[in-house]
Amino acid sequence: MSQRAVPSRPPPPPSRPPPAPVVAPAPPAPRPPAAPAPARLIVVAQDGSPGRDYPLSQSVTDIGRSDGAILLPNDPYVSPRHARITRKDGRFFIRDLGSTNGVFVRLRAPARLQSGDLVLIGLEVLRFELVTAADKGLGPAMDGDTQVFGSPMLPRYARLSQRTVEGVTRDIYHVSKDEMVVGREAGDIVFTTDPFMSRRHASFTRERDGSFTLNDLGSSNGTYLAIRDEVALADGDHVRVGQHLFRLEHSRGQS
Repeated sequence: MSQRAVPSRPPPPPSRPPPAPVVAPAPPAPRPPAAPAPARLIVVAQDGSPGRDYPLSQSVTDIGRSDGAILLPNDPYVSPRHARITRKDGRFFIRDLGSTNGVFVRLRAPARLQSGDLVLIGLEVLRFELVTAADKGLGPAMDGDTQVFGSPMLPRYARLSQRTVEGVTRDIYHVSKDEMVVGREAGDIVFTTDPFMSRRHASFTRERDGSFTLNDLGSSNGTYLAIRDEVALADGDHVRVGQHLFRLEHSRGQS
């Protein structure tokens, strides 16, 4: 009996190489932390506590009600573009951009006054003006051939005009001494209802050359002078823009 031929099996397919292991991509290198701003402006509340702060990262930072990097939209006393802070060689400077109400910087030392300067003491805005030669030359008033009777004449070297939010002058105080002190309880000019004024707050001192110097008398809230030109700001300086009070604070490592 013949045997049935068994068909030969095809050779097995060649084995596939094992898949290459999947290597997860290396995570990206962490970014170095951003360098801190060289300084910042910190809002100072009425009780002296710090509020919002604004980093001064750019070489130029404008402050305004509607234009600028620092916007104060709810302050009606801030002009649309009010002030500019610039950084030059590691130092900071501020200037007024033609605002309506000016930029006030707190005194660190006695400041020489110019006629027309605005001074902020407590809540009072006083305009300092030197008396003209014509005003100094006033003599006794006459009514016909009769001299007018009144209070004794005093020298008038300068005057302080109180500026109000109505845009008019309320009271005028004549500087008739070599030193006139302004305060809430003591002095030559007293504002008894101003809660932000110290007992003896500031003085206007007449120098030998006839010029005047503004001095803070160690007041709690400081004496402020509206800037005329670009002025340098130091660490810790206080600046008033509208109703906002700012303190400049340098970052650590900044001079």
